Amino acid sequence: MTYRITPFRTAASGLVLMLLSLSSLAQSYKNEKLIWRDENGQQCKEKNAALLLQTVQVDDTLWETNLYRIDGPRVVSFQSNTADGTMLNGRYITYSFRGQVDTFGNYHNGKRTGYWSIHTDGLHGSIFVAQQFYSNGELIWQKDTLQLHRERDSIKVASDKEEIQTKVEIESEFPGGPAAWLRFLNHNLRYPDEAVKKGLMGQPVVEFIVDKTGFIAPASIWMDQSIAYPLDKETMRVIALSGKWTPAVQNGRQVRSYKRQPIVFKMEVINRK
Repeated sequence: MTYRITPFRTAASGLVLMLLSLSSLAQSYKNEKLIWRDENGQQCKEKNAALLLQTVQVDDTLWETNLYRIDGPRVVSFQSNTADGTMLNGRYITYSFRGQVDTFGNYHNGKRTGYWSIHTDGLHGSIFVAQQFYSNGELIWQKDTLQLHRERDSIKVASDKEEIQTKVEIESEFPGGPAAWLRFLNHNLRYPDEAVKKGLMGQPVVEFIVDKTGFIAPASIWMDQSIAYPLDKETMRVIALSGKWTPAVQNGRQVRSYKRQPIVFKMEVINRK
């Protein structure tokens, strides 16, 4: 009995990626630190662990901490301007038991700020159900989707006084389109050895912001659907490695936009007689 390892495949091409060893992280993941914890949250040896705490340095002043269930999805992900994570500053996400986003928002100097979104599990991903707005840690208002739809046709999130488009005329894409993206994955995506050993499979979904020049800031990449530590890590690595994209277009001009990208990791058993 042998296995066929399929990190990414499309029905149109039928292309299959074969097993390769896990390469080093992209530059956005510097000085990764892993701590194993037991069911009570106490530090322990890897063989006794129920949880895995991953900390990575995103840039010179920003760290990201991700808490995982062993061989399962994330519990929480947060950014901080200190390596120990004591001062929350940046994105904060909690995840359901299935690895879908529960809450999504931002902190500034340890206090909730701006728009926060509340989600529930859906068949094909998390479903947005409500929005909150915070100022200096204080909840100013909360509205459900019905209230929001009455006020505006689509939800837009403000960042640095410049809107990030959620609906555009022409979406951002990898230069050269789907065929070029598939070639890039075929050359760069690796099925992690740890995931193969443990039989971990699934479809992590990553989201990121493509700015109006096509640049993807490492701090803007996050997991929308978490599967397990090694698969999430490889998904984040390959997106960080992908370079500049073709930006989205709205009203004839290039704009910042969100991009949602699934990556499929699959192992198929092949019986040979």
